Amino acid sequence: MAQDKQGLGLNGQINIPDGRFHAYGQDLIVRKGELLFSGPPDQPLLNIEAIRNPDATEDDVIAGVRVTGSADQPKAEIFSDPVMSQQEALSYLLRGQGLSSGQSDSAAMTSMLIGMGVAQSGQVVGKIGETFGVSNLALDTEGVGDSSQVVVSGYVLPGLQVKYGVGIFDSLATLTLRYRLMPKLYVEAVSGIDQALDLLYQFEF
Repeated sequence: MAQDKQGLGLNGQINIPDGRFHAYGQDLIVRKGELLFSGPPDQPLLNIEAIRNPDATEDDVIAGVRVTGSADQPKAEIFSDPVMSQQEALSYLLRGQGLSSGQSDSAAMTSMLIGMGVAQSGQVVGKIGETFGVSNLALDTEGVGDSSQVVVSGYVLPGLQVKYGVGIFDSLATLTLRYRLMPKLYVEAVSGIDQALDLLYQFEF
């Protein structure tokens, strides 16, 4: 530590032997964490590697994020072991598994990235719902690949849930109304390409 006309300066290194790092909508395990100081204390150099929990990742793949550069201009990149394409590595990082062979890379990646953004927006959407009197307002994604939808749902009255979904790739809309007749018994009406009216009973196992 040194003090001069330019202000306080630090020289040294801080190691983070164990920790968590939040990135890409995931809580990652820090396996390398170094902060290198050589000047102002608010401008350290970063050398961080954080990985998805290997126990929750298929095929013995290690997927993670590497952060380097200065604290005010960090550079993040996705890496994997074994080395693979960025699309495949991102799939392992976000979902713990590779891209489905039945989907195009672009469709799968679009679904994952939209899902990640939706997850990060959840708290904001909930607060908006409270403002307008809609309880449990939520934003989510449903479906897989080309059938993926962005869905907003909430309760406009006690027991009456409204759900509106729009296809990510085809822009087709689906409106669903579900009303609770009694505990565990619901009537559900769906309007989209097809119309449906169902009586649903919820079982617990």
